[in-house]
Amino acid sequence: MVFDGHCDIFTDVTIKRLQGETQVLKNHHLPKLRKGNIEGGCFVIWVDPPYDTDYGKRTKQVLDAISAEMAECDEAVLVHTMAEIAKAKADGKFYILLGTEGLAAIGEDVDRIERLYDFGVRHAMLTWNEENALATGVQGNPARGVTPMGKKALQLLEKKHMLVDVSHLNERSFWDALDIVSCPVLASHSNAKALANTARNLTDDQLLAIRDTDGLVGLNSFNLFVSQDIRKQNIDMFVKHIVYMAEKIGVNHVGFGFDFFEFLSTDCMKSYSDLDVPYTTGLEDCTKVPILLQQLEKVGFTKQELERICYQNWHDFIRRILG
Repeated sequence: MVFDGHCDIFTDVTIKRLQGETQVLKNHHLPKLRKGNIEGGCFVIWVDPPYDTDYGKRTKQVLDAISAEMAECDEAVLVHTMAEIAKAKADGKFYILLGTEGLAAIGEDVDRIERLYDFGVRHAMLTWNEENALATGVQGNPARGVTPMGKKALQLLEKKHMLVDVSHLNERSFWDALDIVSCPVLASHSNAKALANTARNLTDDQLLAIRDTDGLVGLNSFNLFVSQDIRKQNIDMFVKHIVYMAEKIGVNHVGFGFDFFEFLSTDCMKSYSDLDVPYTTGLEDCTKVPILLQQLEKVGFTKQELERICYQNWHDFIRRILG
C-alpha cells in the first residue's frame, strides 16, 4: 500500500461541488486511488490561479467543500494522528491528512492558523510559488526570505505540532525556515536539482539538511520536476530521482508526494507551465503507481525498502510530529 504525501484532489472537489455535483470523491477519485493501491494521503487546501486574486474567499470555498464532501462520504475519513490512521485502515477507510499548500489566506493574522487547526489542518507550507506576508516562494524575489510574521507562523506551527513543509519555498526562505524551527522538516513534493535543475527541486545541501532534521522528502511526478528535457520526462527518469535520493540521504528519508493533477482543467495546468500535460510518461496518474513499484524492484530496492518508501517513512514522520 502507498501513502501519497501531496494531493490536490480537494481542488477538484471544490470545482465540482460549486458546479452542483456531490460525492466527488466516491464518483471520481476513490476508485482510481484504490486501483493504484493508494491507501491514504495528505490532501491540501490550494488556492490555484486565477482564484489567488482573493485567497480568503477561495480558501473558504475549499473549506466549505471539504466539510460538505466529508459529511456525505462514508468511504473516506479525515485523520489527525497515527492512531486515527490505524483505525481508518482497520475500518477499511481511505484516510486523509488535511494540509494547506500556502498560508497566504491568513494575511498577517497568524492567529488564523489556530482556526485552520481547529478545522482539522495538520500540515502547512508558508507559500505556494508566490511572495506573501510570511515568506517567499520560488517565483518571488530570490533575496527575500521568511518575514518576521513568517517566523511567528513557523513557531506556531511547531508549537501546534503541525507538519512544517518547505516545498515551494525559495532557497533563502528554506534556510531561514530551518534556522527557525527545531522540529523534523518535510519537503512533501520536491525532487533532486542535480537531476532536474528547476527552482522547485532541492540541492544536495538542502536534501542533507532535511535529513539532518530527521525529516522526509516526497518525490514529485510532475514532468518538469523529473526532467527539463522532454525526452526524459518518463518513469525511468523518475526512478533515477528515487535512487539518487535514497543514496544521498538514505531510504528512511524518502517517500512519495506525487502531485498528480491530470484531473484538473487545462487552464489550471497552464499555471504551472506551457506544456500540454503535467505528467510523466508512464506515471500519468495514480493508477500507474503499481508499475512504478515494479520498476523500483527491478533496479534493486528490497521489499523492506519499498515498504519504507511507500508508507512507513510517512507514518513514522507523522508519528514523530502528530503522535
